[in-house]
Amino acid sequence: MASIPLSIPAVDAVKKNLRQFYSDCKSSFLTESLAAALGFNTHAALLSEIEKQGRDPFYRLLNEDLFNNRLKKFEYEPVFDFNFEDVRTPDMIVTDCSHAYKFVYDTKRKLAWRNLIICAVNEALRRRLFSLRPGGNQWPGYDSEQRKAYLFDFELPCNLPARVAISDAGFDEISIHIAVNPKDEWVRAFNGDFRAGDAFAMTWLERQNGAWIQTNESSLRCRMRLLSLIADMAVEPLGYGDRGRVIM
Repeated sequence: MASIPLSIPAVDAVKKNLRQFYSDCKSSFLTESLAAALGFNTHAALLSEIEKQGRDPFYRLLNEDLFNNRLKKFEYEPVFDFNFEDVRTPDMIVTDCSHAYKFVYDTKRKLAWRNLIICAVNEALRRRLFSLRPGGNQWPGYDSEQRKAYLFDFELPCNLPARVAISDAGFDEISIHIAVNPKDEWVRAFNGDFRAGDAFAMTWLERQNGAWIQTNESSLRCRMRLLSLIADMAVEPLGYGDRGRVIM
């Protein structure tokens, strides 16, 4: 997949480049199908959300399945094997690591790790502590020289308290640590383990060659009583990929 910022210029640029593949498709069909690809029921709903974004809009994934399904409702047959990465625009971000196919979240432990990291990154993006753009670090007290961790607390969708530590890892990567039922500031530690809380996970967010989390499910430490609760959370990444190779 790919993602774009929720802005009029970014959406218009994608629609313009779509004409390479859909030259005979009605403009209104493309408009509504593109809104669907971004997760909106109508183009009007997309425009309403864009108005709320301001000068630093969030990124949103472009979903090919949603795009194709909306075109089919208009009785228009989608282009076979279409991918939004083929209509590259200046604001577009690639969200698929070339190694992504190697990682499958097929166990509760892997799902729990994924869900914790996505919740941490999503909340940091909502708070505008950083963006998916290279160099987009903007948390309070950010210093590129010291790389000191910034901590914040929030509540998971499963109603458990969590504490997150983010820091600049260099090469446009963000270090992400999260602890559930946190204890003091142990979430800062590289191997936080159960010292950090009843569950702990960590990884890095890639932003130089695209935007995705590096799959590091072996970092998960989780009390058995919490494993299913965390693994069963329904969470999706806000504009970035949810799997990729760890680069050391």
